[in-house]
Amino acid sequence: MKRSIITIILLTILFLSLNVKAQDYHTGIGIRLGGVTSGISVKHFINSNGALEGILGFGYRSFLVTGLYEQHLDIANAPGLRWFYGGGAHLGFFRYGGYYYAYRHGNYIYYADEPGMSHAIGGLDFILGMEYKFTRAPLTIGLDLKPFVDFVDGVQGYWDGAFSFRFAF
Repeated sequence: MKRSIITIILLTILFLSLNVKAQDYHTGIGIRLGGVTSGISVKHFINSNGALEGILGFGYRSFLVTGLYEQHLDIANAPGLRWFYGGGAHLGFFRYGGYYYAYRHGNYIYYADEPGMSHAIGGLDFILGMEYKFTRAPLTIGLDLKPFVDFVDGVQGYWDGAFSFRFAF
């Protein structure tokens, strides 16, 4: 994992040294490195400013599917750099490993003690971030903040953020 992060940082520095003129792209496929929704990311522009993003997040005994609509806007005097905002929804699947499991969130304590017990959780997502598209390389890098709420035993809110990079075509 440490080698992967170092490789990503070195590639980012290499690509930052290239020309910074903006170039549009239609679809980008890559990874999202962050909190709960780390995983595979696909972004597809449906018009010049609107994009659909899908995230397949993987965690310990969990799988999360997120769909987002994002509005991208140029940043003046910063070619290739755009900020974006949007929202969407997610559906998560969690499986416990047959042991007693308890965790605390806010004023609530959750328990699970059935072998192989699993849950499905749905919720709403919001996103705010920045993305940079390199001119001479088919690559984008981005940084975002993605708060979301789960609807399970009431409404539970969480903060998530990530660094992402995609190969653009």
